[in-house]
Amino acid sequence: MPSDNNANGATLPEKGKKIGKDKKKHGKSIGWIIGVVVLILISVTFILPTTVFSVGNSRSIDFGSYNGEKISLEMAYDNYFFNQLNSLSQMYPMSTQNMMQLYAQAFYQTVFHTALSQLADTAGITVSDRMLSSGIVNSGLYRDENGAFDMDAYNAASQVEKDALKNQLRSMIPSQVVYQDMTSVKTSTAENEFVAALNASPRAFQYIAVDYNSYPDADAIAYAESNPAPFMTKALSVITVANEDAANELLASIQSGETTFEDAAASSSTDSYSDDNGSMGNVVYNDLTNMLSNEEDAATVFDTAVGELTAPVQGYTGWMIFRADGEATPADTTDPAVLSDIKRYISLNDSETMDAFVAAKADEVFAAASEDFEKAAADNGLEITDVNASSYNPASSTFINGLAGNDAEGLLYNAAVSDTAFQKEIFSAPDNSVHGPVASGSGYIIVRPVSGGTADESWVSYLNLAYTASSASLAAQDIQSSILSSDGFEDNFINTYLSEVMMAQ
Repeated sequence: MPSDNNANGATLPEKGKKIGKDKKKHGKSIGWIIGVVVLILISVTFILPTTVFSVGNSRSIDFGSYNGEKISLEMAYDNYFFNQLNSLSQMYPMSTQNMMQLYAQAFYQTVFHTALSQLADTAGITVSDRMLSSGIVNSGLYRDENGAFDMDAYNAASQVEKDALKNQLRSMIPSQVVYQDMTSVKTSTAENEFVAALNASPRAFQYIAVDYNSYPDADAIAYAESNPAPFMTKALSVITVANEDAANELLASIQSGETTFEDAAASSSTDSYSDDNGSMGNVVYNDLTNMLSNEEDAATVFDTAVGELTAPVQGYTGWMIFRADGEATPADTTDPAVLSDIKRYISLNDSETMDAFVAAKADEVFAAASEDFEKAAADNGLEITDVNASSYNPASSTFINGLAGNDAEGLLYNAAVSDTAFQKEIFSAPDNSVHGPVASGSGYIIVRPVSGGTADESWVSYLNLAYTASSASLAAQDIQSSILSSDGFEDNFINTYLSEVMMAQ
């Protein structure tokens, strides 16, 4: 197989390499994105037509080109694009919802076929009589009830149909040969050793997280006392049904005594509270507003007298009938869980106040941690999170045992993925140095690298097998990427589809 570009442009280009000095580089158009998505959903295969068409001359629609060769759709038995579209539409009956996807899949399959056929031509690959016969037998077009090739059925076919099939096979087999050759390359020992070496020097980490929970209890209590409504609690029960009419009928049935609230909740409610006869226990006002489509309805529910029912109100999971099981009471700020909810509310609804505090607190903790990491955490009532030995993985490769699977809380992983410069900093820093504060989650983290020991031998052993097993799919991805990013690929799918297909409907 040639490895350099020739005058015919038959070899796969390097990713992003320009063919000519003035050649315009293709961006990632909508068509390109759709093509990639479709290729992920439907693996790269060369689909043999399930029906051979014999169609009269028709207008050819050009959707693009590859190295100057047009990618055209024509309603003719010898048109590859048409046969791909026909086969796909038989596997997935065409509708308004999926028509564009099927056209896109057929188009990109034709692009790949064209690119690989050009490679086959350059390499001088031809179709032998044996390959042709094998293709006919394996086509699946002439089989008996047991799935075996039926020679009588083949002989009974018209000569036009048999010639059409042979022409299709002569067109498809060379590109398939190239594709199979390129995806059957085995990884070398040196390549496996290189990938394994990426996991050879792991680092472990510890970090301290500073978030809204560090906000002073006294300040949180003062906030709740000056703005008590969001933190009020009330014992409630609820019934949830699909629509307003059903809710009104159920309410009338309960009010007339035909059924009880508890029985209606158990038999008709669609929410998780139905298992407890509709009882929600004590509900925080702010949490209730998050359940309802209209926040104003929360005030109505909280104003309902004990034992009374509300009119149906619309929630995000259906229409809801509430029963007041107790009086509304102020927040119990002596409860640590309640205090945490108050602080969370401030972080979401008064972020300017909370963010300023958390940033300043993180700077304070960082300064203390730079002197004594453990003492800084203890003095501020904060925990130290341990991260198991991980390898540097700025590109989030699946073949590197990075932070993703070793950081249980995920805060260091999130920070490292968001800022690869920070990831490089902590992986190259000396043991026990202190870094940060860096934003992650709802606050900041202060990080300390520690000795990570040696690579996990079980992981390395698994990696050797996994990487070798993945070589074919990796090669396929490279082929797809190289073809789609080639400067020789002109992609006019979206505009052509909209103007020539949609407008013709």
